[in-house]
Amino acid sequence: MKRLSSSLIIITCLALLAGCKKYLEEEPRKQASIQTVAQLEALVDNAMQFAEEGNSTAALSTDDYEVTRDLYKNNRNAFSTDILQYYIFSVEGVINASADALWQGEYKKIFTANLILENIDRVTGDNAAKERVKADAYFIRGYSNWVLANHYCAPFNDANMGSLGLPLKKTTTYEESLKRATLKDTYDFIQSDLTEAQKVPVDDVDPRRAWRISKKAIAAFMSRYYLFTGNYPLSLAEAEKALATAKAKLVDYNTLAPGIPAIYSNPADTLRYIELNSWTPAKFLYWPEFYYTRFTYYSSQWFVPSAGLLALYDQQHDLRYRHFMIRNGGRRMDVVSPVNYRYTIFDDGSELPAGFTVAEVLLNKAEVQARQGDVNGAMTTVNILRQKRMSTYVALSASGREDAVKKVLEERRRELPFAMRWYDIRRFSVNDDPADDVTVTRDFFNVTTTGVDVNTPKTYTLTTKRLVVPISAVEINVSKGEIEQNAY
Repeated sequence: MKRLSSSLIIITCLALLAGCKKYLEEEPRKQASIQTVAQLEALVDNAMQFAEEGNSTAALSTDDYEVTRDLYKNNRNAFSTDILQYYIFSVEGVINASADALWQGEYKKIFTANLILENIDRVTGDNAAKERVKADAYFIRGYSNWVLANHYCAPFNDANMGSLGLPLKKTTTYEESLKRATLKDTYDFIQSDLTEAQKVPVDDVDPRRAWRISKKAIAAFMSRYYLFTGNYPLSLAEAEKALATAKAKLVDYNTLAPGIPAIYSNPADTLRYIELNSWTPAKFLYWPEFYYTRFTYYSSQWFVPSAGLLALYDQQHDLRYRHFMIRNGGRRMDVVSPVNYRYTIFDDGSELPAGFTVAEVLLNKAEVQARQGDVNGAMTTVNILRQKRMSTYVALSASGREDAVKKVLEERRRELPFAMRWYDIRRFSVNDDPADDVTVTRDFFNVTTTGVDVNTPKTYTLTTKRLVVPISAVEINVSKGEIEQNAY
């Protein structure tokens, strides 16, 4: 009898509102407590369960994040050894961490999606409601597998199709195999789920429940999906469909109100936040730019922007810099010296938009236009976004195709730091344009799984192999070795 990972067993018990013993005695489809489509809709409408992605890799493992030697030496308590394992691209440290929030979280979502799909045809209720919640479940499963594949599997390209994919969970049974499929089979499964999700009977975003799927939301995601698989014509076509929305809309950052300032003494300082910083889920779930709500969550609440990231902004006119890059923001973490920045949008810096937004779709479209040589079109598209992000509008222009790609990718990094940078670095590494490849290095200290030797400087480089995140030993051990580790 094969065993699920510990995280899947936990969500099994929670989702069925029964003890593990009872679950192990009955298949989920036989649970008498699930009788109506309204009960299944209630699972989907538990918005934060699906919206958050606890993602240390996105937060810590790209060139958007930087802990200088001086920052660490003066503030060792601000950066745990666990955090530093992701910062230095450790394999052993990530494997031996006590848990992996991303792996566990996404498989919990997959379990709930499977629970819905196993029960949807036998519950009572309105047929239209059934079709909608079924589409939600297919999308939840497909999207979570996409997220997992873009961390724990090799980047998508023809050469990698035979490499290790994911354990594909298609049911709620604990007897289902945890053997990893190939990357091709993984993407085929994702594609089949997205095809089913596209049958959703709702055309446009519901601003009151943007965590529910719609045709426009799926088109927004497909513009990302096809961009990442190198199918530029389809990415452009899906972007155009999504941008026809009458509901999702860009927010003019000039209209954002000041938030609650943070006042410090010894030495005296006042940090001025924008209103979004104090938004809790009661507000940020309804961010108007969303086609579909998803957030990169980082419990430490300190996305430390690198010098390279900060240098990309027009620091006088770009409101993304002025509103979200908080100078001396380290004071929030009791860091006084050296003066450092903190990137924060929602919920005191713990949540960054990662779901597909109007801004991202515009950037997807602009990138495809640039890569296909439509320089004027790319600049027109990207400047639609910039008009909503600058205090004094400064349009981008490009001298040719290569310059247009460069300008669009820089704008993408300014708009989507941390949340999307890991994904982009991976796809740049395997596409047909060597000019966009990214090398990430760290000038830090020698770090082990037990501590940091500040007397031994060391430089780390993110390798091609480490673009694939190690799977936690906890998950491999609980599977009794059925889940195969990535090769390093």
